[in-house]
Amino acid sequence: MKKIIILSLSLLIFTSCESEFLETTPESTINDEQLASSAEANEAIINGIYSALRSYGLSINNHEDYGHKSILAGTDLMSNDILMAKSSWYSNFYNYQSRQQTNTRSRLAWSTYYPQIKTTNVVLAGIPEDITDDKLKAIRGQALALRGYFYFMLARMYGPTYIGNENKLCVPLYTEVAFEGKARSTVTEVYTQIQSDLNESIKLLASFKRKNNNAVDQSVAQAFLADVYLEMGKYSEAAVLANTAKHKYPLLTENEWMQGFYDVSNKDTMWGASITSAQSSFVASFFAHFDNTNESGYAGGLGIYKNIDKNLYNLISNTDYRKNAFVAPSGNSKYPSLPAYANLKFIDPTIDAGDYIYLRAASMYYIEAEAYARSGNEALAKKALYDITITRDPSYVMSTNSGSALINEIILQKRIELWGEGYAWFDMKRLGVALTRDYVGSNHPAFGKFNIPAGDNKFIFQIPQAEIDANPLIVQNPL
Repeated sequence: MKKIIILSLSLLIFTSCESEFLETTPESTINDEQLASSAEANEAIINGIYSALRSYGLSINNHEDYGHKSILAGTDLMSNDILMAKSSWYSNFYNYQSRQQTNTRSRLAWSTYYPQIKTTNVVLAGIPEDITDDKLKAIRGQALALRGYFYFMLARMYGPTYIGNENKLCVPLYTEVAFEGKARSTVTEVYTQIQSDLNESIKLLASFKRKNNNAVDQSVAQAFLADVYLEMGKYSEAAVLANTAKHKYPLLTENEWMQGFYDVSNKDTMWGASITSAQSSFVASFFAHFDNTNESGYAGGLGIYKNIDKNLYNLISNTDYRKNAFVAPSGNSKYPSLPAYANLKFIDPTIDAGDYIYLRAASMYYIEAEAYARSGNEALAKKALYDITITRDPSYVMSTNSGSALINEIILQKRIELWGEGYAWFDMKRLGVALTRDYVGSNHPAFGKFNIPAGDNKFIFQIPQAEIDANPLIVQNPL
């Protein structure tokens, strides 16, 4: 049974009994009236969510289970853009077995986000909509932003794309503290709730000043909603929100970009998680799996390298410094033992205290550019694309492309910039791009070298078996 227990203003989440997967009734020593008036108690609950999102073992209890960053990594390994050199941890994602209902990994996201949705519902039940206290408004705003984002992640994994599938089944919606298992809501119903949550959160967070970017503020909520609008085809709204969200975040310089993406204080980091050595569960961490240079981790120590797809590497301009984030076919003098195409993007010099960066302002440039291009304002699309690309490639000139060629250029630059950051597979699914790993000269290993046509059922995760067993109202996705 999964329960939320609030004791001495701290949040503890206990997990067991998979057969009672979503049977959750919060138990608290704080009654509703006390909770509604206590900023400290509610802040402790929200901080518990942030902690859970970077914690080990709260979902499937293996070395792929370290919170939100693990889910971003797993889905990226289902894309065209990343390969793993050996079959090991994450191979179930890489070979698409993770999406099957009987595979443990099918519930990594389900049993990460739903317990946190339950926790946001505790906060939202305690803080009324008409609250006037500034601290409680900010806490309610964070809870709404997180709930909206968690549903967005679930919808994109366990449901179909939005456009053209509005009346198809998505995921169950729970907006109250205590609940019985519900049937799956439609795509429209889920996205209506997501928009409602995020729009309200943006208003509530208007004056909230966070201590650091471990917390969600208004700009992060705006970034969430910009991504949602892009998924929904609300392009004009997506472009404006993406532009607004990135406004206060400077772009990284070449030196800053090449530092390894291990420090959440990077100036373009919008949202992330600070990790200390005391909090680290090193082998169950992002850098253990993705830092090819660290001999203490799975990637660098056991040769389970995470590399860039050869076709994508070849599409990076030779004058673009981001190409140096990968070992060239001729090798790398600093890391002579690493194979061609091995990533040097993610390096944690602290060994066991690398932070998790969930969201960077760089992503907003590509949402803005694509959204403007699709809404008929190609001049602004080209300007947004130029503004970021010229800082990566000094030889870049303003695009002369138009129509689908311009959109393809934007998506290519997005794939290069955000490689390994959790965008590639979601964009493939949204854009109807096939999985193409079995091509002439492919550097994907045999266990991952296969193709899947666009729109195939394999781009949708099945509902986990534990939820099927516990909730008779659930209708399963096709195999």
